[in-house]
Amino acid sequence: MQHEYFILLGARSQQHPLLAWGQSYRDFLKARPVEVLEPVKLRLGEPVPPRPVMVDHHSLPSPVVSSRVKEVLEAAQLQGVQLVPADVQAGDEVLRYWLVHMWRRLACVDRKHSALTLDPTDGDILDIDKLVLDENVLREIPLQERLAFRLEEAVVHVFHRSVVDRVMSLTPPPEGLRFIPVPDWNDSSGFR
Repeated sequence: MQHEYFILLGARSQQHPLLAWGQSYRDFLKARPVEVLEPVKLRLGEPVPPRPVMVDHHSLPSPVVSSRVKEVLEAAQLQGVQLVPADVQAGDEVLRYWLVHMWRRLACVDRKHSALTLDPTDGDILDIDKLVLDENVLREIPLQERLAFRLEEAVVHVFHRSVVDRVMSLTPPPEGLRFIPVPDWNDSSGFR
């Protein structure tokens, strides 16, 4: 079951900007859907590349995706995932993207088999050197309810292979993202 899951990361590029909030984001910190009456406001995050290239995925650190990736995610009917319209201020342009608000969080880190650095005061996870998902927890949840989720224990966005295959089958292939198999991922994967 470990090999069925992937972690979404941004592609390694100095030209793909990170994004930052242009408004309050407190409602998005909660593990529940948000009520959105108009697109959320985002902007390019610091440091802004000299010539930013806008691609199919940017990190907030929540995933922010293009309309074509949003359509694939929407078609997968991901439970616990809300696709929120987002207007990204990029220089003089305002570009429509979609914030992937993964409000479904699963406490499924296998603490016994993962390599973790824990906070000595409260036991919270500070660093993940090797991630192992608790397969017993996952087996108890129907597949449709765990196609995409955020770890409860850390800000890590997890996708099932079936969703990854759908996204990667886009033509042309999506830019600005990569999916790392869970057994190959750790906290420093974004820098490799």
